[in-house]
Parts: sequence; structure tokens; C-alpha cells
Amino acid sequence: MSLSHCVELASRVKPPWRNALTLLELIVSLGILAVLSTVAVRSLDPIADQSRYEATQRVLEELRNATIGDATSRQNNGQRLIEGYVADTGSLPSDLDDFLTVPVGISSHSIQSFDSNNDAVDDVQLSSGWRGPYVQLGAGQTSILDGWGRELLVVPGVGTLDFTSNGSDGNSSLPEDGYAADLTVTISDSEYTSDATLRLFDIDGTTSTRIDPAPTGLEQLGVLLYCVNGDGGTSGAIEEVMIPVASSGTFEATKTDIVHGPAAARGILWSDTDSDDVFDVGESIIRSSYVHYFTITSDSDVRIEMELR
Repeated sequence: MSLSHCVELASRVKPPWRNALTLLELIVSLGILAVLSTVAVRSLDPIADQSRYEATQRVLEELRNATIGDATSRQNNGQRLIEGYVADTGSLPSDLDDFLTVPVGISSHSIQSFDSNNDAVDDVQLSSGWRGPYVQLGAGQTSILDGWGRELLVVPGVGTLDFTSNGSDGNSSLPEDGYAADLTVTISDSEYTSDATLRLFDIDGTTSTRIDPAPTGLEQLGVLLYCVNGDGGTSGAIEEVMIPVASSGTFEATKTDIVHGPAAARGILWSDTDSDDVFDVGESIIRSSYVHYFTITSDSDVRIEMELR
């Protein structure tokens, strides 16, 4: 074979290294991929944050409804359906776990009975107590989290309770704008308490019409009211409280800041033998009204009129 023929053959064969990238080309290619990946991820961040923001809003609204009930829920008669942690326990939750497990010192839900006229027969029945869980967790979830996977803050105030998410940045440090801003839902006592005015009447024996009561001697007017934590308790039980009614004037009394939910009342005229305005054991009822059942709602104050018979 001639030298010129060998040279011709060699020129037709490409060196194998010509099919691979040089180190410089590889570095440039990786750099371009890194930049493209960063741009792609950052372009998706607003979409992900929007989704987390909306999820957090849903969680906050769920916590509001779990606490004081859904204001839009109605019974068949159109009356608001009173439900939630406060209606059951008579108090606000102290932390998020209160929605999931029975808090220490809070009674479990039960029906409670009372003998309101001392005749050895229970004539008042109401239910109260914790009956959660009030929040349903997702699969594999063990705690209540915001859209960014962080626990929400429970912040009590004077007559208020805040549930707060610290947003995308997880803190309350400035700047607080966009998705980094804190999200808060506030519950005020005006949303779960109301007042009840209780009015007593006598019945004229001749005309059967209502007249003002006229107690004499040691006779005293009052209303036995039954509602959750009614006598100042904190366990979430239905409690009886005596509300004295003055023996002149309007013959009515007002109980303020009653937690919304079911309640009952009976007006009585009793012999207050020790003149302490308290219906004590051993003191006798002279006349009484029927037991009145009603619902305390934050939408309006309640007025109950009772006739002594």
C-alpha cells in the first residue's frame, strides 16, 4: 500500500473524541440547565403560594366555624343552628388541641337533669359538654396546620380570640406584604354571647289576665335560669343560677353575657325565710311558671315572659 493511500484512509476516519462534549461545553450546558430550572421553579412559586394562601384561608374559616358555628347554618324553621366548641363548653379554646381532644377540666357531652320546683321530679333537661373533634384532619395529619405546613397561633385578647398564620415567611417581621403577610381571623364575644330579659307576671284569678306580682312578707320573686356555665363554672356543664327579681318596678331582671346555645328558665315566688335572695334547700315555692326552653343567639337579645300560677 502506498503512503498516499494510507493518508487518504486516515482522513476518512473521524477521531472518536469528536463525538463527546468538551469539559467547557459540559460546564456551559449545566449552567444553562441550572438557570432554566431556577427560572421554572421561580415562575411556579406564585402559583404554589396562591394555593397555600387559599388553603390557609379555608383552615382559618374552618376554625371560626368550629369555635362558634357557621352563621349561615339554619334549622328547618329558619332559626340559626347553634353549634361549635363555645356552645358546647361555654368557653373559648385555649389551643388547637382543644378541637381534637377533650381538654382537662372540661366535661364530656351529656344530658343533665334538674328539679326546678323541688317536687322530687326532674323537669329540666339540657345537654352540654365537649363533643368533638370539631376539626377533621386530613389523611396522615396529626395537627391543624396552615397551607405552608405550620401550626397556627391562638392568641386570646380582651373579649376576643385570634387564629393567626404567619404567612409564607413564617414570621411577623417586616416587610409584611404579599404572601408573607400574616393571615388572621378574629372572634369577638359579641359573636357568641347575648343578654336575656326575664319578666314575671301574676294571673288575676277573676279575669285570667296578666297583672304585676304582689309578694308579701317574706315572699320573694326570682327566676331559675339553666345554661352552660350559668353559675360561673368553667367545666362546660349546665348550671342553675338564681336571678332575683325586684318586688316592684318592672318585675324583670336581665342576665348579661350568656353564651349562645340552649337554655331554660322557670319563674318562682318563694318563701325566702332567711331573706338572702337565695332559693335555699328547705324553702318552699308558693307559685311558679312553666319551664320555658329557648335558645340564646348572638343575633339578638332574648326576652322571656313567665306567668306565675
